[in-house]
Amino acid sequence: MTPQTSPADHVFVCYARKDQDFVLKLARHLKERGIPVWVDLWDIPPGADWDLTIEDALYGCAQFVIVLSPAAVASPEVRGELRAALNEDKPIVPMLYQACRIPRQLLLRQHVDFTARGPDDEVALAQVLRALGVPEAPPPELARPEPSQVPPTETTEVRLDRQPFEPEMVLIPAGEFLMGSDLEKDKGASDGEQPQHTLHLPDYSLAKTPVTNDQYAAFVAGTGQDPPEHWEGGKPPSGKGDHPVVHVTWHDAVAYCRWLAEATGKPYRLPSEAEWEKGARGTDGRIYPWGDKWDSRRCNSKEGGPGDTTPVGAYLDGASSYGLLDMAGNVWEWTLSLWGKDWERPDFEYPYKPEDGRENLEAGDSILRVLRGGSFLNSGRLVRCARRYRLFPGYRFRSYGFRVVLAPGF
Repeated sequence: MTPQTSPADHVFVCYARKDQDFVLKLARHLKERGIPVWVDLWDIPPGADWDLTIEDALYGCAQFVIVLSPAAVASPEVRGELRAALNEDKPIVPMLYQACRIPRQLLLRQHVDFTARGPDDEVALAQVLRALGVPEAPPPELARPEPSQVPPTETTEVRLDRQPFEPEMVLIPAGEFLMGSDLEKDKGASDGEQPQHTLHLPDYSLAKTPVTNDQYAAFVAGTGQDPPEHWEGGKPPSGKGDHPVVHVTWHDAVAYCRWLAEATGKPYRLPSEAEWEKGARGTDGRIYPWGDKWDSRRCNSKEGGPGDTTPVGAYLDGASSYGLLDMAGNVWEWTLSLWGKDWERPDFEYPYKPEDGRENLEAGDSILRVLRGGSFLNSGRLVRCARRYRLFPGYRFRSYGFRVVLAPGF
């Protein structure tokens, strides 16, 4: 066997799909410590041949990590990858995730024992670093600057080894915000937005922009999902890769979120309308993302836009207090939330109560879902942060899109 070296190329991680939650958390910790780990769920690009890409990564790796568990020992794929690593005389680091019958080829190799530890355990991580021949580094928390050195800002990007097809996410800190409209302050308010009330939400992360055509194309390529009807040859319109995807139903948006969650191991879903609204207006109940005064230059609306979608982030001056873009105009955005069966009056009224069934994923197609944000076809009154629109979940149109949230489900 060749001697272990520092990973000049990458470290191939072999595991059973059943163990992916543990593996992805562990892999993130290793990446934070500078280890160039290769994990299939992260590193196989859209449209690539799955088997050939794994084979290339395995034969080209500097070191081979195998995560052992009953599921891994029973997996033909795991056994095949182990045989290939042995045949290629790769340096192998076994990690015991769950007690199991260790393959005979690995019985004489020292393993790192995680059976009584989680993927966050610093002692076990230090053992992994030593096994990989890498000098130990302090945990990421110890390397961060002191709080006094960090400039204050409400915008906090979530850094979770984002894949090329993943939207950029922004942390919305836990706390209260004003939801809905006060007619005394906002003359454009409708009955469905009242009464204005205070609502507390826990931490969550909202996509900085709507999902783009390029991001949605990765989903189409990876799943065989039908592309939006206006895509010629199954590809986004030329020059519009960074525009919001449109002509998508609520069901299309939910399917995208499920694929993204599975592909990354992170809890992506559609935002509730409360999560959407807090991201748009912050905590102070402002009417538009930038403040209370209408300004057509800050968003893609009927008054100031080109009459079509624009690239996400084209209106930087229209950012919310958290740094979110296109929260007013460009495209209406599907949310998880239900409106009800009556177009005129919502069954799910304010104050907002998440436990009353309004976030039910299984409600039928005869119940209207809420969209937020307004579009390039709408005037300033309809692109207000509190504006609630509604539509049947099977509908699609050239001004309907969506963005995603990163948070546990309801």
